[in-house]
Amino acid sequence: MVSISLLVVSVYIVGLLGIGVYFYVTSETERISDFMLGGRNVGVAQIAISDASSLQSGFVLLAWVGVGYTTGLSGLWYAVPITFVHLFVYRFIGSKFRRQSEELDSQTVLDHLSLYFQHDRLSSWIRTMGVLAIAIFMTVYIGAQIIAVGETVNTLYGVNYNIGIVIGGALVLAYVLLGGFDASVWTDFVQGLLAIVAVVVLPIIMIMHIGGFSAFITKAQAIDPTLVSANPGLGLSEFLLFALTWYGFALGLLGQPHGLMRLQAINSERNISAASVTAVTWMTISFIGPLFIGVAGRIIFGDVSNPETVGLVAMQGMFPDVIGGILVAGILGVILSTTDSMMLVVSADFTSYYRNVLNPGVSEKTLIYLGRVVVTVVAAVGVTLAYVNSSTIFAVIQFAYMGLAAAFGIPLVATLWWDKTTSEAVFATILIGIMSTVANKLLFPDYFPIFSLMTTVATMIVVGYLSHENGVLSISSTSNREVNAND
Repeated sequence: MVSISLLVVSVYIVGLLGIGVYFYVTSETERISDFMLGGRNVGVAQIAISDASSLQSGFVLLAWVGVGYTTGLSGLWYAVPITFVHLFVYRFIGSKFRRQSEELDSQTVLDHLSLYFQHDRLSSWIRTMGVLAIAIFMTVYIGAQIIAVGETVNTLYGVNYNIGIVIGGALVLAYVLLGGFDASVWTDFVQGLLAIVAVVVLPIIMIMHIGGFSAFITKAQAIDPTLVSANPGLGLSEFLLFALTWYGFALGLLGQPHGLMRLQAINSERNISAASVTAVTWMTISFIGPLFIGVAGRIIFGDVSNPETVGLVAMQGMFPDVIGGILVAGILGVILSTTDSMMLVVSADFTSYYRNVLNPGVSEKTLIYLGRVVVTVVAAVGVTLAYVNSSTIFAVIQFAYMGLAAAFGIPLVATLWWDKTTSEAVFATILIGIMSTVANKLLFPDYFPIFSLMTTVATMIVVGYLSHENGVLSISSTSNREVNAND
């Protein structure tokens, strides 16, 4: 059984590499924007599925299943608000961000923030501080995805975990190096379609195996009534903190560079609305289905050593060999898709830093070469982090996810919609975003990410008011608001 499933997965992986080879051979990647953003000419369907797929990763298909297994359907306190946050991103950020990005020729969120204030003396400092945030949070995020690959191949095929993480890093490196953003988007598209099938079909099959939905509810309540309750057994004050924590976590979607990069790459801002329908629908399904997989897994399998792998075990035992292999390929593919998207962001931000701060005269060809070197280094660092990690996938992703939100999400929203946003405010927000995320996680983990978000928002508001125009901290030259004025 395993050998047939492994064969199917192997064929699928060869297909992924084939996509990378195709774009390497056929694409004229002569500009860094072509390598990083596909020439800003990617279609609606590819962007929508790729966006949702790159944001899901090992978090939804492993970590979120583990949340369902341990705490039950109360995870809907995150699943519901993140759907509305995703809709907000497309409705109120997408078009304006896409338009400004093309006018500024920005490749990533960090590049955008720095170029928006390119005539201010803090522009290079924004880029420098932002690169530090990317180096910390994005590489940790990449490590979490490679952990997910190692757990997947170890659970399903008995492959040594350390070998699995090396395989995962090598695979993602291969097709990112070959095709850049085009390869990433198309592999995300294919994998996203398979993952949709997995998160829809698997919970249905598991609930049918239990005896239907009524039996599912009855048996879950017999194990722990809170598994199918909106309240995981908490008192009023504890429950409010629980809900507030999940709502804060949902806001983290505002600052994920690898997802926002898709909005920069779509072929027209007029198509963002159409893309939102598919992307938001997929987001909703992908955060509800895994919770049911987790609860059903607790009913079927009882106590397990690693709740995050319950879905993988169910796939292996409940589907015919070939179908199980295809679904596993979808899960493995979505994990890899997030990793390659993140690698592209890290590569883009480091190459932009090199071009704008260290060597302004560098050629486009050299930047593409440098970008591929950075991708290689990041893959190695990600594998290393996966090797030394002792935390759950959920814990690692939670830290990285909210760090990116604090450092980039709040400055981006403010830059687009708040006329008192200054370079001083953006720089301070990125700095405080890094510091507050680390401090909140280490010193007040029970209140993560509430403190870090509140501190970062307060920093943006206070510094923005103090440094705007005649504020007491105003030191900027006249900021380049031409782009903003045109919106």
